[in-house]
Amino acid sequence: MKLLLFDIDGTLLKPMQSGRDHIEYVLGELCGQTISTEDVAFSGRTDPQILRDTLRLAGFGPEEIEELLPVALTHYTAHATYIPEEVESSDGVVELLEYLKPNKDVQLALLTGNVRVTAYRKLAAVQLDDLFPFGAFGCDDADRNKLPAIAAKRALEYCGRTFTGENIVIIGDSVHDITCGREIGALSVAVATGFTSYQHLKSANPHVLLQDLTSIHEFCTQARIEQNTC
Repeated sequence: MKLLLFDIDGTLLKPMQSGRDHIEYVLGELCGQTISTEDVAFSGRTDPQILRDTLRLAGFGPEEIEELLPVALTHYTAHATYIPEEVESSDGVVELLEYLKPNKDVQLALLTGNVRVTAYRKLAAVQLDDLFPFGAFGCDDADRNKLPAIAAKRALEYCGRTFTGENIVIIGDSVHDITCGREIGALSVAVATGFTSYQHLKSANPHVLLQDLTSIHEFCTQARIEQNTC
């Protein structure tokens, strides 16, 4: 059995501007000044990292940031709602997930930098939230490299099975999705559906590199899922 850990932004969902808008609004209200995320990298990073970097570039010192961060996360979680009109699933994702859902040899889960509440809000906007019973999120740890182990622990609790090595497959659109599972030997499947180019992803040496998720057969073959059950 394989544990399939899907990233959200740029992978399951097409990239959207509203995440930046929400963070700029919340921090602007909290800090009483205009806040910009223009020079902050979002791809493959956790919400706490993004908030911390945004505050740092706005001129706040380390102590101020540590004081503001938990409040900012609370306000962001409360404010960041997503409606169907602003959220769109990536090409092929709905068909792939519907194909995988009845497969008893795979377990679908999430590995995302989003905090849990906003992760499921985004997926609910395209009616994909019920497909992912658990995951690892930015609110679990700001360091994305810690999230695969957290997801594996939750998989054990949920499935009663231990997932290790290449039985853990991380699917994402950023270099961070490729590198975060190396410590536990996870299989990385990179997809060029986000802001990171195909060539940039290739330079990070993923186990598998796909243009997108439109071919169910290619995904199953490359992710080493048994063809007679997929």
